[in-house]
Amino acid sequence: VKEDVLKLIKKESPPEGETTLSNAWKIVADRMQKSKREIPHFYLTAEVNFSQIARMREELNAELTQGKGIHLTYTDLLIKACGYGLKEVPRINSTFKEGKIYSSSEINVGLAVAREEGLVVPVIKNVNRKDLFQIAEEREELIKKAKENRLSLEELEGSSFTLSNLGMFGIKNFNAIINPPQVCILAVGEIKDRVVADQGKIEIRPVVEMTLSCDHRVIDGLIGAKFLQKIKERLERPSLLLI
Repeated sequence: VKEDVLKLIKKESPPEGETTLSNAWKIVADRMQKSKREIPHFYLTAEVNFSQIARMREELNAELTQGKGIHLTYTDLLIKACGYGLKEVPRINSTFKEGKIYSSSEINVGLAVAREEGLVVPVIKNVNRKDLFQIAEEREELIKKAKENRLSLEELEGSSFTLSNLGMFGIKNFNAIINPPQVCILAVGEIKDRVVADQGKIEIRPVVEMTLSCDHRVIDGLIGAKFLQKIKERLERPSLLLI
């Protein structure tokens, strides 16, 4: 009997170091595997000068802390810039299903949020109709809910574009996997001081690398480049984000 029990325990015990994926991890894993298998990804990378936007953020936070108590992050500024880019290059703001392109009438940006339970992408809707402070408040609340596993289905649905920012973790750049049926995702790296030659002068500037992953069935290099250019313009002239 003892030998039978030991055999049963040995049979049922998982191998050392084995971990079963949570349901959330399984869903993400299946979607990402399907995306890489079926979507012809290509990648475009742009460098963005963050000198002016860093100054503007510092000034706005000094005012906001004394007033509403809102803390404006670079992610908030990126979300707003993406909203402008999606409006000006609407092909990016679409989904692709069963061989057909569906243009979105709303500009809803999903924000990739990592948790121990698995990745979630809460959605900030109608980004183009909200100011920076509204975006900051909503982003803060959504991330809090994500960490506490309190996101509603409505807060997870409706995005036509995703932003993934790993800059706060010291990542220089990375290529993100498209979240189908979306056709693009923007990956943002850390702010890094670079020595830059400009008009015969040598300067040190804070620079960020942004990589746009594109579905080549819907987006070509020109469309993707135009979108990155629009975002770059807004971030390098950040006063435009306040309009």
